[in-house]
Amino acid sequence: MVSSLLNAVDFTLLEQGYEIGLDWLGRFVRVIIESVGIVGVGIICFTLILKAITIPFDIFNRVKMRKQTLIMREMQPELEKLQKQYANDKTTYSQKMLELQKKNGYSIFSACLPMIISLVIIIVAFQAFRAYSNFANLNFFVQMSESYNAAIMEHGEDGIDFTLEKNENGEVIVAADGSYTLVWGEGETQQKRAWKGEAFEEGACSYTLSKEGEYLYMNVASSDAEKYLTYRYNLSTTNVVREYSIDEGRFAAASSVDEETKQKLAAAAQEEKAGIIRGYVKNIGAQAAKVWYDANDAGFLWIKNVWYPDVSYNHPIPDYKNFADSFGNIEVKMENGEKRALSNVLNEDNYNDLTAALSEEKDEPNGYFILIFLSIALMVVSQLVMMKSSKESSKYQTVDGQGMRTQKIMLIVMPLIYAIFAFMYSAAFSIYMTISSLVSLCVTLLSNLIIGHIFKKKEEARVVEERTRKPKWLLERERREAEENKKKKK
Repeated sequence: MVSSLLNAVDFTLLEQGYEIGLDWLGRFVRVIIESVGIVGVGIICFTLILKAITIPFDIFNRVKMRKQTLIMREMQPELEKLQKQYANDKTTYSQKMLELQKKNGYSIFSACLPMIISLVIIIVAFQAFRAYSNFANLNFFVQMSESYNAAIMEHGEDGIDFTLEKNENGEVIVAADGSYTLVWGEGETQQKRAWKGEAFEEGACSYTLSKEGEYLYMNVASSDAEKYLTYRYNLSTTNVVREYSIDEGRFAAASSVDEETKQKLAAAAQEEKAGIIRGYVKNIGAQAAKVWYDANDAGFLWIKNVWYPDVSYNHPIPDYKNFADSFGNIEVKMENGEKRALSNVLNEDNYNDLTAALSEEKDEPNGYFILIFLSIALMVVSQLVMMKSSKESSKYQTVDGQGMRTQKIMLIVMPLIYAIFAFMYSAAFSIYMTISSLVSLCVTLLSNLIIGHIFKKKEEARVVEERTRKPKWLLERERREAEENKKKKK
């Protein structure tokens, strides 16, 4: 039995099940953040774990810096002489200073090595964190798409994907009696049945054959007349791609469709009916996407969506341009392993259909700059504390005091650089930087206090030892007296 779908309105479900690939470090970050349950708290936990890894290197670096500062202090008189002697010759001063440092056991590299290791760890971990941020942001819309599709699919059935048996040349096998062989399942569960093109029912679906030129299509509809979503696929290909449509007759008779829509449909011209039907069904999906959003929003404190900046001119649900710009020209991995451009998977029309019920979220501010200003302030304070800690060691690094001026410049430049990133990157980045700067500030103050106390005790002990140390002539006389006493005893 060959049939065709009459009065069918073409309809497209959204793509789902795609993602941005994560390496093992990105997956580790995902486990940390998602295991907490609240995104913002998960980001804080990730930051604390990362700081716990790097703190030992930071403390070791501070201890080495303090030791180097003491050496520098002992070299101070000689450095002052070199500064006066080579006030107009920076190159020679730097060379003489390095020779003096080497002579006294001062090594810049030994103090910088822990800092370099710590910096490398932070950069690698942050790259993984940024990759996860993109993953989580996109996954947010993928999950909404799944809810969108699931709500619409409640008005249809998910049938079996049959294919026709083919020979070695890829040609469909037709038996002598004109029958085909339907194949479904894989491996040991694969099944076959002879089929002459007649309509049949399997489970909750009815199946009919239709032809378009040389192609054979399987039309699948629910056995329940109330369900108006149908689809078809090309039987001649191995890869089943479903083409969905809405049966206009079933839609008009369905009890789930409100009377207002039915009346509007009955009064509309034929060319308008398809738009009315599509709009109604798309709204079902959009409302389901909104329900999912309301239950799983990525908000934290005053921030509506942590995957976008904490600014008032950004919104929890961006327009498509901002959405696409936040990912760039990335490729996503589909469920079957295929890689495709994101713009081909979730285009502007589909994005607008998905977020149609989230108009309020497209207009309200995502944040109020609080995290950005807070993190910048903490960074400035941290820079001031660090600059004060290294003031003495920086004093004699250059003949003209350039080292100190460089630190002052960095005090201004670093917060400015971060501010640019903070306005560009997500609020998740601002949360990370705020907590990181806060922990760094606390560690710096505490370690300076403890290390300073320890080295102060050592310095006091050294001074006492020097002050009570006997002169060489006295030690020599005591040695001779001791030798004479031994001879007398013998």
